[in-house]
Amino acid sequence: MKQALFVHYFFLPVHNVAVKQLVGYARHLAASNWQTLVLTHGWHSIDEADRSWGLSWEPEQERTGKCTVFRVSEPPRARRDRATARVAAGPSVPAVAWRRHAAKTVAKMRRLRAMLFEPYPDEFIGWAGPAVDEGVRIAQRQRIDVIMSYCPPVTNHVVGHRLARRLGIPWVAFFGDLYGFLQPPLPRLSIEGFLKRAWHRRCLSPAAACVGVSPAMVDYLARTYARRTELIHTGFDPEDGDRRPTTTAPRDRLVVSHIGSVYPDDQRPELVFDGLDRLLARHPEVIPRLSVRFVGSKCEDRLRAMLAHRPAARVCSIEPGVDSVTAMGLVRDSDVLLALTCSLYRDRHGTLSYPTKIFDAFGTAKPVLAVPSDGDWVDALLSQTGVGTTADDAEAVAARLWDWFSCWSRDGAVPYRGRPEAIAPFTRACQAARLAALFDAVSGG
Repeated sequence: MKQALFVHYFFLPVHNVAVKQLVGYARHLAASNWQTLVLTHGWHSIDEADRSWGLSWEPEQERTGKCTVFRVSEPPRARRDRATARVAAGPSVPAVAWRRHAAKTVAKMRRLRAMLFEPYPDEFIGWAGPAVDEGVRIAQRQRIDVIMSYCPPVTNHVVGHRLARRLGIPWVAFFGDLYGFLQPPLPRLSIEGFLKRAWHRRCLSPAAACVGVSPAMVDYLARTYARRTELIHTGFDPEDGDRRPTTTAPRDRLVVSHIGSVYPDDQRPELVFDGLDRLLARHPEVIPRLSVRFVGSKCEDRLRAMLAHRPAARVCSIEPGVDSVTAMGLVRDSDVLLALTCSLYRDRHGTLSYPTKIFDAFGTAKPVLAVPSDGDWVDALLSQTGVGTTADDAEAVAARLWDWFSCWSRDGAVPYRGRPEAIAPFTRACQAARLAALFDAVSGG
């Protein structure tokens, strides 16, 4: 059996959407004759800063049975430097203003030095050296046919770059997001913009292939970095929808849920709130029978501020993040799922980001309302599979929710028109088979 080394700073017992994706690939790659090794950080606990990456502590999820995990920790100094950078980015306090200024200056000088002499780092760059050394030791003990690093964070690609250079093993750069590699909105003649563009190309130069998770992302990577690029979706596991909901008692409310991060500056949650305001103004009888919840947004205070003094506040709840098992239970226990599309990550070729909630809906047979329409592949995906619909403005949000509420009040369920034959190719097993085919191609079959 051939072996692939996954490089990801985050891995079980910490969990987020990227970890779930990689665990799913590891489980299904075995069917294509690929065994998975994972190189990750030596996790012992998480703190609030780690939670900003959507991490939860879930040691009970470690029993995957399909991969061998190698753990290596970053030096204590690297962790202190990261903590210093976080303090520098925090709110100013006059008594320690000079310390913050000094910390910002030191961080800026380190970043400039790194931009000149090594692939562009992020806050986890201190892990790269120990991770590369451990990767070399792994390769000395057993055969590795392919290295795959996952971004974000960018440090994973730094490790993949260095291992590919030192070991001569084919390297696949997987982009779950373009975080860190999306060309910054800086003038092309600016020094920082020039250095970043040059660095990104240098970092990906030894990559045998890149992977993107949306058609526009694949096109962007191929155009920008001139690498072979493949489309592999996040996918879903059908068994996620086979478990019982978190509650079994009959409900007296239509439950609409958004489970996961919200980025108010890049997405438009206010469209949902505006639509709810209109719906409740026209149909006040809906108020005691509708529940709209945002769980794990990572911006709870801001969403509460946006809801202040709105009629929508009477039906909305803003809740903190939960572990992955509970999150999937909340998905299964919902009647409708919300997906907020990104308006920021676009270029002339389409949308460069995507809401993963759509694939959760595939596994649980829940209708999706995507807000707003992205005019691109999310619209096409919902149309192709019949899983849901989009709404471009508050009026469309109000109209769609009223239609679903009326059906639910009459029939006891929201209509779901997903087409199984169109959904089947998006299982994680199918996407893992596509990844295995890429591994076979870059490793010589």
